[in-house]
Amino acid sequence: MNKFFKFPNGLTLCYSKNDSVRSVSVGVFVRAGCLYEEEKNSGVSHFVEHMLFKGTKTRSAFDIVAQIDSLGARINAATSKLFTYYYTISLAEDFEKCLEILSDLYFNSTFPADEFEREKKVILEELAESEDTPDDVCLERAASASLGSHPLAKTILGTRESLTKMTREDLFAYVKERYVPCNTVVSVAGDLDFDAVKKAVSKYFADNFESCEFSEKEILPCPLSEETIVVDKKIEQVHIVEAYEGVNLSDARECQALSLLTEIFCSSMSSRLFQTIREKLGLCYSIYGYPSFLKTTKGRFYICTSTNAASVSLAVEKIDEEIDLLLKDGVTESELSRAKKQAVTAIVLGQESTSAVMRAFGRQAILKDELYDIDSELALVESITAKEVSAVAKKVFEGLRRTVCYVGDVSDKNLKKFVKTIKH
Repeated sequence: MNKFFKFPNGLTLCYSKNDSVRSVSVGVFVRAGCLYEEEKNSGVSHFVEHMLFKGTKTRSAFDIVAQIDSLGARINAATSKLFTYYYTISLAEDFEKCLEILSDLYFNSTFPADEFEREKKVILEELAESEDTPDDVCLERAASASLGSHPLAKTILGTRESLTKMTREDLFAYVKERYVPCNTVVSVAGDLDFDAVKKAVSKYFADNFESCEFSEKEILPCPLSEETIVVDKKIEQVHIVEAYEGVNLSDARECQALSLLTEIFCSSMSSRLFQTIREKLGLCYSIYGYPSFLKTTKGRFYICTSTNAASVSLAVEKIDEEIDLLLKDGVTESELSRAKKQAVTAIVLGQESTSAVMRAFGRQAILKDELYDIDSELALVESITAKEVSAVAKKVFEGLRRTVCYVGDVSDKNLKKFVKTIKH
């Protein structure tokens, strides 16, 4: 049994009953991410996520984790470009205690000054680690450039400048603005009665909001910004990311068609790019692609690989040849059948744990304000035609409109020669 319930103040509750398990997963999802940040507070969503674990009015940072550990439960959080979520996984009998702890973090965090300064250093180190990881640098630079001036062009971690200038007051102000009932979804999955869940969520969340007022700023869509970026790093390989314009999150059929295209073209070991670029030509160890579905603008589609400097030109050429073949011939029925089987299996296996169900329900509610239905998703997968997949391939790849980022040692003679050719 699945439920989608709205409290009078706008708080959303998603519920999925599973009486074949003894566990329960609880997620608190908030519309707080890069999409809602400005340049001056870039990274604040992620910073708040860290700080909610650093103490409340009645619990220290140690109290939070010690009490969770005493239940044998797990607690964690994550920030994406579109939302932040906090979650616990526990025995069903400890559901209310875990919900109370999540409520305490959400409503009563104090952001202690000493913890704030210490955590700022931690996040700056996290940023430095990301900057030392060439594939991260390549993807972030390509993604940001492709989105131009759109808010989603910002990175989740923020910038060294924005983090250095950020204050506790900035965090409090952001929480006051974003952590409101109409921006919040509580997702619960496991062996629990709905009425008991609803009563507990009302007690620990719905009844505790001071304000229900909220108005979202208008964010205009952003067409793909075409650009070529070269980043100098003294590393052995050259990392390559190509960013193309994707599809609208609101179009479920196009999103599913693009997901199936991903399986066929660049996701699995039997995909065209993997078979050609790695298996036949031996140009790389890893090559893959995936869609990023975004709000307020079309998403992006990424192709990622790395190779030695002498092979960069050939790798890009062969990727383009595979794209040309895809546009010319479309996809075959056998490829589509295989992709559908992969997709269906992934969806079904993904629902085998309460934590996966909690995340699926929470994500659907926070992004689309609707109940997740696995049967509808499976039916949608099976209904997609080869014609639709080929059509979405043309939408993404026709004209090779893209942003490309190369990260490597530009003093290498081979890369230097390649850079000269792409600049002319």
